Amino acid sequence: MTSLGSEEELFQRLTSLDPTHTMRGFFFNSVLEVVRLLGDESAVKHCLSAAGEPRYLDFFSYPTESYVRMLYTAAKRLSDRYGGFEGALRVMGARTVMKFFDSAAGRALQVVVEGNPKRLLENLPATHRMGLRGGHCTLRWEGSTRGVLFIERISAPAPFIEGALHTLFEATRARNLKVASRQTAPLDVEFEVSWE
Repeated sequence: MTSLGSEEELFQRLTSLDPTHTMRGFFFNSVLEVVRLLGDESAVKHCLSAAGEPRYLDFFSYPTESYVRMLYTAAKRLSDRYGGFEGALRVMGARTVMKFFDSAAGRALQVVVEGNPKRLLENLPATHRMGLRGGHCTLRWEGSTRGVLFIERISAPAPFIEGALHTLFEATRARNLKVASRQTAPLDVEFEVSWE
């Protein structure tokens, strides 16, 4: 298996993506905001250039391939500051969730889950469907405080999603929170989330 963040791995991910898959502009803007906060304006311009658009509208849909190019460019630019490529992805995943909480969809999700980690996990497949076209997210329970999210045709690398999930569940004040991932195919990943 090629190493995460290498040109070979990026090429494999891009060629495995379905060209009809799209993501809301919100995700692009979240990455750009994180890069602004954690990097600098020249890094933002570099990310826009890699993705191929001068700007993104939150509720419009754009090719997932463009998002992946932007995400990898951002992680490479921030890797020295955040412990490497994986560390930068985790930080961006966490910061994206913080931005999500400020959005109308994020506030609605917080109202629905009422700080309950079980309810949050139950709602993640539907939240996934709202923001992305393509890929599948399903949930399997393995106990009352442990579940496995299975994401097929995942766009973002596992460390990004781990960072996002950790921040999502920290907001519920779950104790002894653990998030771990296991890649089952080039674009399929299981995320085990548990708490007490």
